[in-house]
Formats: sequence, C-alpha cells, structure tokens
Amino acid sequence: MAKDVPISSASPNLQSHLNNDIFMSEMLLMFHNARNAGEVTLTIKRYDGRTKPHPKARKLKNGKISSVEPLPEPEEYSCLLRARDRKKKIATVVTASEVLKFQLQFAQFLRSNMDGLKKEKKVKKKTKKATQ
Repeated sequence: MAKDVPISSASPNLQSHLNNDIFMSEMLLMFHNARNAGEVTLTIKRYDGRTKPHPKARKLKNGKISSVEPLPEPEEYSCLLRARDRKKKIATVVTASEVLKFQLQFAQFLRSNMDGLKKEKKVKKKTKKATQ
C-alpha cells in the first residue's frame, strides 16, 4: 500500500513557501534571535512561478543540436522573498494583488527591527590652503 507523503518530506530540495503572515512572524523570531549575535539575510527577486529551469539546447551524439521550445511566459509575475539566518531558511511569494499591503507591513517591520545598526564615523577632510 502506498502512503500519502507530504511534498515537503518527499523531496528536501523542494521549498514550500509560507503564507505572508506566517512569514512575517517567523522573520520576527529570526530578527530577535539574531539581535545579540548573528545576522539575517533578506533577498527579494521577481518570481514567475516556475519550478523548472529554462531548457537549453543540447548537442546530441550524432553532432546535431536538439531544438528546445521555451517555456511560456506567465500572465503575472510575483515577488519571491527569502530570509535566512544561521539555522533556518524561510520563503514566501507575494502576488501582484497583495504587494501594496505586504509592502506597508514589511516597511513597518523593518523600521521597528533595525534599531541595532551601528553608526559610521564621519571622516573630516583636511583642505590645504594654496600658497602663492
């Protein structure tokens, strides 16, 4: 008998994306854990919903090059957000209809959690007087 296996445990390389609200709460925990020592890395990129890479033309054994049809373009692009600290990786996809709401929530989150930044010391430039 075959058992129903969740996708996340079937293939560890396939990332499941979190809900936007769950992503924000998990990211809040990451920021609090990294406050004393550590860092959180955020990446944002355009996401077209594909799980497969673009196909490439391959050279066959007989010397011919195989022709490959490109994947169709999506109707609407989304944003893929990833957050990573030393122990954990999380990701979410924000659709075009949710971008404004998520952007306001994300900006407020960053303002409230980026208070531990170090100020850079300003370097004063010395000017030489022209001697004539």
